[in-house]
Amino acid sequence: MKQLKIYNGNLITPYRIVKSGSVLMEGNKILEVSTGDIEAPNAEPIDATGKYIAPGFIDIHVHGGGGYDFMDGSMEAFLRIAETHARYGTTAMTPTTLTSNKEDLFKTLNYYEEANKVNTQGSQFLGMHLEGPYFALSQRGAQDPRYIRDPDPDEYKAVLDYSSSIARWSAAPELTGAIEFGRYLRSKGVLAAVAHTDAIYEEVLEAFENGYTLATHFYSSMSGVSRRNAHRFAGVVESGYLIDEMDVEIIAVAYICQPPYLSLFIRSREPIALH
Repeated sequence: MKQLKIYNGNLITPYRIVKSGSVLMEGNKILEVSTGDIEAPNAEPIDATGKYIAPGFIDIHVHGGGGYDFMDGSMEAFLRIAETHARYGTTAMTPTTLTSNKEDLFKTLNYYEEANKVNTQGSQFLGMHLEGPYFALSQRGAQDPRYIRDPDPDEYKAVLDYSSSIARWSAAPELTGAIEFGRYLRSKGVLAAVAHTDAIYEEVLEAFENGYTLATHFYSSMSGVSRRNAHRFAGVVESGYLIDEMDVEIIAVAYICQPPYLSLFIRSREPIALH
């Protein structure tokens, strides 16, 4: 199997940055990491010329890039977005929708499946992330209010029957029918995530126990401490800290590369399982 050696770069490790480091790989395995050069006469060499050598980013919430959006309604948009992010270090991603009508959603799922078959130059697709339409109107953010509504079993079951490419679905857990929705997603191996929500701690805890194990763009479009009937209640933000097993997704900015990654989504705990 062919070997590849990347040398003369600043190697990013979990503990420190190794100056003038090298990495030797064979297939999908890293054989050796070292300071200085590695003797590997049969390996194809790549001179990093002092740039950073880092693991590829995995973006589990991304809407577009390179002047395209996943909701543009074309296979080209999927491919150009994937190629753009691959150039800047994202090696895998979960394409994300916006709240829309069902017709546009089905078209987007079709384009994803077509693009996934021929995507050889861009970031690997890990499955679709549906963001909405089951959100709290008060926390809609940039989501189109015309399409925001409570979970409808006939609708979401039809969507999941239509496509097997859905890896994740974000929703507000306090809505009528949202707990049943979370259970159904879990039964289908789809990750349920808390998002665009005015839930309080007790509602988030119930949701967590019924499939909602991730908080989408933590702090953004979600409740903090709030008052109900003269009492104060912890919100979704506080729940993310209080529920130890809940994962959270944050919006971060990294300046280690040029150009900077303006909206890289990372997680606070172990890698998430996207089916």
